[in-house]
Amino acid sequence: MTRTMRARIFFRWTQPFWLWLLAALGGALLAMLALVLFYRMGGLAMVAPPVVLPGAKLQLVSGQGGQTPVGLEIRQVGPQGWAAARGGARMAPAALYRQFAWRIDGLQPGSEVRLVWATAADPKTSRERVLPPASSDEGVLDLGMEPGWQGRIAGIGLAVRGPLSQPLVVRHLELRPVVPTVGALLRGMVEDWTTFEDWSQRSINYHSGAPLNALFPPVVMVALWVGFGMALYALLYLPRRAPGALLPYAALFLLGWLALDVRWQWDLGQRLVQTAKDFAGKSEEDRRLAALDGEFYRFLREVRQRLPERPARLFIVSADPAGFWAGRARYHLLPHNGYAGLARLPLTDRARPGDYILILSPLADARYDPERRMLEEGDTRLPVEMLHFAARGALFRIREGA
Repeated sequence: MTRTMRARIFFRWTQPFWLWLLAALGGALLAMLALVLFYRMGGLAMVAPPVVLPGAKLQLVSGQGGQTPVGLEIRQVGPQGWAAARGGARMAPAALYRQFAWRIDGLQPGSEVRLVWATAADPKTSRERVLPPASSDEGVLDLGMEPGWQGRIAGIGLAVRGPLSQPLVVRHLELRPVVPTVGALLRGMVEDWTTFEDWSQRSINYHSGAPLNALFPPVVMVALWVGFGMALYALLYLPRRAPGALLPYAALFLLGWLALDVRWQWDLGQRLVQTAKDFAGKSEEDRRLAALDGEFYRFLREVRQRLPERPARLFIVSADPAGFWAGRARYHLLPHNGYAGLARLPLTDRARPGDYILILSPLADARYDPERRMLEEGDTRLPVEMLHFAARGALFRIREGA
């Protein structure tokens, strides 16, 4: 048998494998090309809509004001000469959401307004950018060249310098996406596949498999990859009624499954390293302080020191009574009889002397009058004694009499 004949026999036997490999590589390229073209041709608006924060969803954290039918009204600045409002931003990717738009009624010429934001990587550090003066009450600012506009934006807000000659009404804030270049899309694809997903409060029951707001979710990309690969293989190697004809298609499916599993195992390995770094060799108290809510636990530990040893009635008031922080406050302060479902001060016929009230920040409507030692909110007036005050909130005990 000549060398040429042996080569032909080898090629004939291995032809399905080489065509399968070509289909797998071609499917990956087609999946990448399809998603890039989808976003470049207008599909971005479907996947990454603008992040709109109506005035009704903003919280006033400094100054005086309240909600109106058209938005958040700021009537007076705080003691430091500033009024500030904030809201969430859905962890918007800064590289994608580069345009900031606003609508504020009542701005006067010369008013200084600043955009304030925090990133997911450093949520405790506030970054600011003075908004350009505008002839109208609205404007758009491109933040693409802003040094601090990076990573994922955890929250945005506004700071207004006073005094105010008239009330301001913040109608809405908005982050708008900008269609990325092909190069930016390819870089984003790599980031979506290699971004480490740290532990969260739902990790025990849920694994997202991709960063929040990912443009290239691995599961979607693998589905497109396997689908295109199967179609290419069917075109290159016409289906035959022979034993094992479906094995190449099953192999493509298993290859995609393996790719997702390898990424998941890498993520778990990173989590293991992070967990060991945060908790290994520490006491129970130190592990609580190193947890995701460690700073909040530190505040609640100080609150507990002001509470009696015997279980007492405790009203936990917060802007999000069904949210995470109210629930964690009730948990950490057990066995005290905590009521966490309150967004306003308890009514006078429900609270009695000796009860405790824990107000979690921010809660703009509740006010404490230190001269009269009264908690006030709307028509509710409660005689109290302040036991503890911190940035996270304040603890009060209801006293006798008005």
